[in-house]
Amino acid sequence: MTNLKLFQINANQNAIIIKSDLPNITTQLKFHRISSIIEESPKIQEQESKMKGDQRCSYILGVFKTYNKSFIVIVEECTKVAIIQDQIIYHIDQVSYISIDDNNSNNNKDILESISKQKKLLQSAFYFSLNGDITLARNFQKYENSFVWNNKLLSSFRENKISSCWQLPMIQGYVEQIDSYIDKQPITLVLISRRSRLMGGTRYYSRGINDDGHVANFVETEQIVISGSILISFVVIRGSVPIFWNQDGVNSIKLTRSKELTLSAFIKHFNLLRRYGKIFCINLMQNSRQLEQVLTDNFYYQFQKAQLDHVYYQYLDFHSLVKNGQSSGVNPFIYQYEQTLNKFQCYIEKDKQIINRQNGVFRINCLDCLDRTNLFMSKLCLYSFDRFLRILNLQLSNNSDILNSFDENNKKLLHDLIIKYKNMWANNGDMLSIIYSGSGSTVSDMAREGKRGLIGVLKDGYNNIERFYNRHFEDDTKQNTINQLLSGSTSQTHFDDWIAQQEQHFCTNSQISILLITWNVGGNNPITTDFSQNILNLQEQSNPDIIVFGLQEIVDLNPQNIVIMSNEKTIQLWDKLFQQNLSKIEPYTKIGESDLVGIYISIFVKTSQISRMTQIDTDVVKTGLGGTIGNKGGVSVQFKFDDSLLGFTCCHLTSGNKQCQQRLSDIDEIHQRAFQNSKFKINLSNLDYSFLFGDMNFRIELPYQEVVEQIKNYLQLISKDPNCPNAKAKLAYLLNQEQLGNNKNRNQYLQNYWEGSVNFLPTYKYDKNSQIYDTSKKQRTPSWCDRILVNCKEGLICQQRYYKRNECLDSDHRPVSSYYVIEIKKIDKEKLDFVKSQYCLSKMQNFNHPLPNFNVSKQHTPNIQFQRQQQPQQSQSNEYQNLLKDSLHIQQQSQQQQKQSIQQMQQSIQQFQKTQEYVKNKDEDRQQQYAIQYMKQQQKILNSTQQQSNQYPQNPDLL
Repeated sequence: MTNLKLFQINANQNAIIIKSDLPNITTQLKFHRISSIIEESPKIQEQESKMKGDQRCSYILGVFKTYNKSFIVIVEECTKVAIIQDQIIYHIDQVSYISIDDNNSNNNKDILESISKQKKLLQSAFYFSLNGDITLARNFQKYENSFVWNNKLLSSFRENKISSCWQLPMIQGYVEQIDSYIDKQPITLVLISRRSRLMGGTRYYSRGINDDGHVANFVETEQIVISGSILISFVVIRGSVPIFWNQDGVNSIKLTRSKELTLSAFIKHFNLLRRYGKIFCINLMQNSRQLEQVLTDNFYYQFQKAQLDHVYYQYLDFHSLVKNGQSSGVNPFIYQYEQTLNKFQCYIEKDKQIINRQNGVFRINCLDCLDRTNLFMSKLCLYSFDRFLRILNLQLSNNSDILNSFDENNKKLLHDLIIKYKNMWANNGDMLSIIYSGSGSTVSDMAREGKRGLIGVLKDGYNNIERFYNRHFEDDTKQNTINQLLSGSTSQTHFDDWIAQQEQHFCTNSQISILLITWNVGGNNPITTDFSQNILNLQEQSNPDIIVFGLQEIVDLNPQNIVIMSNEKTIQLWDKLFQQNLSKIEPYTKIGESDLVGIYISIFVKTSQISRMTQIDTDVVKTGLGGTIGNKGGVSVQFKFDDSLLGFTCCHLTSGNKQCQQRLSDIDEIHQRAFQNSKFKINLSNLDYSFLFGDMNFRIELPYQEVVEQIKNYLQLISKDPNCPNAKAKLAYLLNQEQLGNNKNRNQYLQNYWEGSVNFLPTYKYDKNSQIYDTSKKQRTPSWCDRILVNCKEGLICQQRYYKRNECLDSDHRPVSSYYVIEIKKIDKEKLDFVKSQYCLSKMQNFNHPLPNFNVSKQHTPNIQFQRQQQPQQSQSNEYQNLLKDSLHIQQQSQQQQKQSIQQMQQSIQQFQKTQEYVKNKDEDRQQQYAIQYMKQQQKILNSTQQQSNQYPQNPDLL
C-alpha cells in the first residue's frame, strides 16, 4: 500500500470540514449535517494551523445516499500501480463511509448491509489519479463522462456548485505497468482498460445495446509505450453485439427488439464512437453455434442497413482458428491488418509535444467480449507494439515474427518483455472477466503459456462452474449494488414525493388505447387463424395504439418442455399468426416479447407511434417448485410511452381448487422479483400503469354440480331477457363465492389492482372443441380463471371500454379481452425546471421553511372508469396560470426569509473580506483571482435576491 494521505477531515456536531494538501485545491468543503448542503470556501490559514483533523485519507469519491441517509465516501488505503510521465495512477484498496446526517446510522442494519456491499465492490478493480484525467486516453482531450464510475457520487458536488478540482474521477477496469530493457535502453509499457459505466453490470443482466446507443461491457483499452522523452499510445475497444438481446442461460439467447426497432440504436452507437475516427469491427463469434450465429446474422444485417461511412466489418470464427489449444491460427489475420494499422496510425508525443494522433480503432467482440476478445486484442496490440519499436529504432529479438514469440511456450527462448507482456494481458483478461462474469478468463492460460495444457483445461472447467454459480446465486446482489452506485438509492426521497405531486403543472396529457388479450391455449397449436370475429373484434372501438397478447400453455407442461424450455418453434407460429391478423387492421410493429416455458407475451404498437417508445425492458419470474422451474410464473414487458411508465405481466399461477394461498404467494413472488435488477430502476410497484393478467387459476368455491346448475339457469333466463335481474343475480351469486374477489384485500399487491365488472360466464374448464363444461371424471368446477387487472397511480385516468370473453373453441379455456383508454403524460422540461427551482429556492432560504405545494389536492384513489366517457379536463394553460398565481403567493410569503438570506449573504461577504490579508500573503495572484471571482458571485446572488424581493409583489408577470 502507498502512504498517500493528502486529505484532512475534521468533524463536529454541526458539520464535517475537508481540506486538501494538493496545491491545485485552495479551498475547503463544509458538509452541513442538518441541511446536507455542501459549502465551498477558501482555506483559512489560522484555522488550518489549529485544526489537526480527526483523520486523513487518500481521496474523496463523493457522497453516497442510501435509505435517505448521506455518507462521504473516502479512500483510506491505495496502491501505486503505474506512472505515466508526471501522472501517478492508484488502485483503491480500502474505502470508508462517514455519515453526514448523524452518528446513529451505523445502528441501521439495512444501511450497514448496503455500505458493506458497496465496500466490497469498490475495493477491487477501481483506480484514480490525483494529477491528470484518468478517464482520457492520450489521444483525446475532451472529458469522457462514460468512464466516471463515481459520477453519481459526485452529483451532490455538482448540485452545490463545487469546483471541478474537488470532483476527482474514478474508473473501473485494469491498470498495470511493466518495465524492461531493449538494446540496453529502458522501456515502459502501461496498460489501462477503462470500462464504461453506461450499461454497467454483470454478465447476464447487461447484454446488447440500449436506446441511447450504449452497449454492455464496453471497454476502452489503451497500451502506452514510454522510451525516454517519447510516448506512444494505441487504443482498441470492445463491446457487446450492438443489437437488443438478452441471455438467461448458457444456451438461451433471445432477441428482444425487431430489426426495424434496432436500427436507430445501432446507428446511435456508432455515432457515439465517431470520436475515435474510423471503426473496424471484428466479430469473433462461433459459426457452428446456433445462438451465436443469430447474433452474427443480425449484427451484419444492421451493419448493411445502416450504411455508415466510418464503419467497417469483418467476421472471424475464432474457434475455427484456434486449434489444439494454440492461438497461432489467428496470426495470419493479424498480419492482414498492416494496411489498416497504417491508416489508423497511433498517438505519438515527444517532449510532451504531440507529433501524431490515432484516427481509427478496432472494435472487437465475441459473445461476452472477454476471453476470445482479450486474446485477440493482446496479439493485435503486440503487433502494433512491434511497429512502435521500429519508430524507436529498437528491435526486440532476432526473430522478425513477434507473434510467433507470443505463441512460444519455452520461456527460456523469450525476451523478458514478452513474458511480462503476456502476463500483463492475461491479468487484464482475468480482471475484466471477474468484473463481468465473476470468474477469471477461460483462456488466460493460453495467453500466459502460448497454449492450453491440462491445467488450463481444468481451470477452464472450474471457471465455467464458477460463472454458473455466480449467475444463479451472486449476480442478483452484485447487480443491485452496481445499480446503487451508478444510479443512487432506490428509496424514495422527500423531493421525489413532492415533485410527483406537482406533475399537473409541468405535464401535458394525451390519450392512447390498449387492447389486452389473455388466453390459455392448452398446449395446442392454433386452430382458429382469423381473429377478426373474436379476440380482435373491437366492438366499434378505434384501432388500439397498443395490442398485448398474453398466452399460457403454448406448449404442454411436461418435464421435457419444462427443463429444456423448447418453445421457439411454437412462439414463431403464434407470432406469425398475430402479425398476419394485425396486418389486416393497420401497420403494427412488435416492440417487445418475453416467454417462460408455456407463458408468452407479445406487444405490438402502431408503427406511427414507435417514436414515442423508449426504455423497453423484459423479465421473467419462475414460481414453480419454490421458484426453481418455469411451469408457473410470470413474464413481463415494461416501457416508457412518452414519459409514462407502462408495464404488462402475463402470469400462470398455481393450479388446484385448494391452492388459493399459493396463488397469492405466486403474486407476491412476481411483484417482489420482477425487474429487481432492472437497469432502469423501475419495478412493478412504481409504474404509472401496471396490467396483471393471465390464467390466475382462482376458483369458485362451490361444488361442480351446483355451479353448472346455476349457469344453466342463467342461460335460460338470459335467453328470454338479456337484462333479466334474476339472471344477473345468478352470476352475482357465483362471483360472491369466487376466490379472487374474496381474497383480493388479503394480498399487499392485489389490493392495489382493479377489475371491471365480470358480466360473462366462467372461462374454464370446457371439453375440447365444445361449449360444454368439463364432463371428465375429474369434473373441474367452472371458474373465472382468466382475468385482466389494472393498477394505476393516484389521479391517473383509466377507462375500460369493454371486458369480455371470446368464443374460440381451440382449448379448454376461453380467451378474455379488455379495451382501455389511458392518459399519457409528456413532460415540459422548462416547466419542470421552474417547479424544481421553487423547491430549491425554498430550501436555500430557510432549511425549516415549508415547501411550496401549489395547493395540489392529493387524491388517494386512481380515477378508474369502467365503460364510461372521460370527463373534459381543465385546459393546460389555465393550470399553468394557477401555477403562476400560487407561485406568486409563495414568493410573497417568503419575503421575510429572503431578507434574512440577504443579511446572511452580506455577513458572508464581510467575513470573506477579512481573509484578504491572507490571500495577499500566500499564492497572491491565484488567490486574488479566486477572491475576485468569489466576491462577484456573492454580489450577483445578493443583487438577484434583492431584485426578486422588490419585483415579485409589484409585477407578478415577471414569473
